[in-house]
Amino acid sequence: MAAELRVGICSWADAALIEAGSFYPRKSMSAEGRLRFYAGVFDTVEINSSYYAIPAARNAALWAERTPPGFLFNIKAYSLMTGHHPKSESLPAELQLMLPPEPRRTHRGEIHRSAFSAEALDECFRLYRAAIAPLAEAGRLGYVLFQFAPWVRFGEAGLRYLASLRERLPDLTVAVEFRDRSWFPEHATETLAALAEARLVHVVVDGPRAAGAVPRVTAPTASTAVMRLHGRNAEGWLRQRRGEEPTVREKYDYLYAEDELRELLPEVEALEGETERVFISFNNNNRDYPVQNALMMRRLLGQRSRGVNFLPGSRRP
Repeated sequence: MAAELRVGICSWADAALIEAGSFYPRKSMSAEGRLRFYAGVFDTVEINSSYYAIPAARNAALWAERTPPGFLFNIKAYSLMTGHHPKSESLPAELQLMLPPEPRRTHRGEIHRSAFSAEALDECFRLYRAAIAPLAEAGRLGYVLFQFAPWVRFGEAGLRYLASLRERLPDLTVAVEFRDRSWFPEHATETLAALAEARLVHVVVDGPRAAGAVPRVTAPTASTAVMRLHGRNAEGWLRQRRGEEPTVREKYDYLYAEDELRELLPEVEALEGETERVFISFNNNNRDYPVQNALMMRRLLGQRSRGVNFLPGSRRP
């Protein structure tokens, strides 16, 4: 049997997409209206706001209620869970109480990840599981995305943490994206083996072809496969590597040409042949680029686009 294949974008509420004014029928639509419209066009979406703050369980329940049967949400893990430094204002009260009196901070004022004890991290996972439980219970959860910080490197500590994710998030599909070359390509064989042993999904990443970038490695490690396309804006990526702080729009400002997406089709077909479900998520978040490319990819895959009269670059009232 052919694998189930779903194509979507990363965030239906992205500010640049809304401001572009070409996808949603009206710029003045409510958040609920946008989600309902989006779910009439695509059958999956990533939630990235959960990286910045653990969502309320009530919101997760509403997301499920406002979308049709079969629609799937994929949700980012909270920043503390992926080796990042969370902002103080994003911390739940339970985690605030577990911090030392004067926690170490980054130069940007974030709480340094080293300030959190093992018990605090356990509590973070408990809170996160409870928050996304309504999606899982409704059968609306595709995968939980762990996009590791660029400074999370291959080694014993990293491998132990990978192995712990299955126990920390039992019965959920966990997908892992690496952003340091110590994983890919330097230890690709060991990394893929560790993911497969823990039944974690290896995220196939398409991004800038620049020195120091993690290469695209198409190799499934679980019954689900995930391909995330970040665009190929090498300058935006290099600016971040130099220690600058480009905005999301500046870093991911890239519109794939049809030929570039067509070149990926053999890899998509390979994933289909070895897994039960394939997700393709566009994260080239500037203007309406992700919608343009998601619809383009669906057409190349022979999927019909439903419920949309989309003209790139046009503006709705």
